[in-house]
Amino acid sequence: MKLHVLLSILVLALVMTACNLPSNIPTATPTLAIPTVTQALSTETPTLTPLPSNTAPATTTSTPTVPVAFPKDVAVNCRLGPSVGWIALSGLSVGTSSQISGKSADGGWWYIADPLNSARKCWVAASVTNTAGNLASIPVVAAPDAIVTDVNIDVEPDTISAAACPGAATPIEIGGEIETNGPVEVTWHFETEQGGVMTTQTTEFETFGTQDFSVDFTPTLAEGDYWVRLIVTSPNNMQAEAEYTIDCP
Repeated sequence: MKLHVLLSILVLALVMTACNLPSNIPTATPTLAIPTVTQALSTETPTLTPLPSNTAPATTTSTPTVPVAFPKDVAVNCRLGPSVGWIALSGLSVGTSSQISGKSADGGWWYIADPLNSARKCWVAASVTNTAGNLASIPVVAAPDAIVTDVNIDVEPDTISAAACPGAATPIEIGGEIETNGPVEVTWHFETEQGGVMTTQTTEFETFGTQDFSVDFTPTLAEGDYWVRLIVTSPNNMQAEAEYTIDCP
């Protein structure tokens, strides 16, 4: 009986103690762990596909087999011979070309078809032209021979009024002009009807063009018309003639 009473008192004490426990003790909330999936980034570089354009594809330029020459920057002279000492026959314009038929011995000049006259050929300097085509078999062509292309003669004064015939006369001046188409040595002389052949002269023309010559001559005072001549004997034969008049009272 006493034991039963003690047990009842003990149970009652436990119940009262439980009712007096603090109510602010946090209650643990269960946490749901959600696994995280990490996806590796791709290191591959994307390739862009170019859009089509209206640009035409590059054309392939074929190299001509026939050798040609054409100007580098500006039009060039086409000369009778392979140096600037030769007269220019025509020219090769920018944007045009001409077939090469030969070259100078030193390789400094091309012998081409004359751009303005298909019946002849002329020379252009390699330094001012470009080339295309096969140059391996181009032959060496010799320079032409320059010649005298024109001669002229004049007398000053061309009329002599003498106080008496025969008598003492004043000298007259005979003037001559020789023209060549290139560098050449020219042999020439004056000749008068009254005095005959004068001294033979040799003149070196270093380039094409003209040179002037003169000589004083004292005629014999005899009324009449008399000729004077400038005669070239080399490299070719050519002459010119003029007259002077002597008037006597």
